[in-house]
Amino acid sequence: MKFLSYFFLLVLSLSCIKTADQVNREKRVESMSEQMKDSQGLVADMVSQMKDIQSQLDKMNGRIDELEHKNKKIDPDAINKMSENMGVIKTQQEAQSAQLLQIQNELKEQRAFIEKVTANLSHVSTGNKSQKKSAKSELEHALGLIKQDAFTDAKSELETLIDHPELSLGDHNKVFHGLGKVEYYIKNYEKSLIYFSKIYSKYPKSSLAASSLLFIGQNLEKMGKKDEAKEAYAKVVEDYAGSKEAKEAKKEM
Repeated sequence: MKFLSYFFLLVLSLSCIKTADQVNREKRVESMSEQMKDSQGLVADMVSQMKDIQSQLDKMNGRIDELEHKNKKIDPDAINKMSENMGVIKTQQEAQSAQLLQIQNELKEQRAFIEKVTANLSHVSTGNKSQKKSAKSELEHALGLIKQDAFTDAKSELETLIDHPELSLGDHNKVFHGLGKVEYYIKNYEKSLIYFSKIYSKYPKSSLAASSLLFIGQNLEKMGKKDEAKEAYAKVVEDYAGSKEAKEAKKEM
């Protein structure tokens, strides 16, 4: 009886062991089935992607064919001409770039030169301020401008010297005499007559009196006052006999 019991237990155990193997085997099969399904899904996706890629390739091939067809229609001479034009344009651009570079270099040189000159002028200007001209030297310069027929500049300088405190009485007479000559030469006879009259009426013994009286006669003559002009000329001959102004007055009479 014990033997039979052991026998049944052994058979039962073996059957249990076999059942466990079967379970494990079935699990492996299920796992492999799932993996196969996954693989099939991946393959399906890859096939779909391959179809998309093939479709894109077909489209690209169609475009390439279209471009090749268009290129066949383009005139080779036109292409060559376009290439030549592009070459000309490129050459012009290179020439313009070189010219622009040259201009930039010249501008730099000019800017440096101007800065240098400006600095020198500033230095010279500072030096001139310390060497201010005297009123007497300005008077001589203005009278020199009259001899050069620079009447406008001479008048401007002489007017700044009227009643200048640094000038002597004789120099003031030179200022009025110079202004009288300027006004006479620019045909402003009335104003010229006023300047010369100041000298002759106030300082008839001065060195410029004879000349002033002669100009008075000439101004009167230019103004159409013939009789008054002759009287002035006669006065020059009478009061300043032997002078060059007297000789000139005789010619005018």
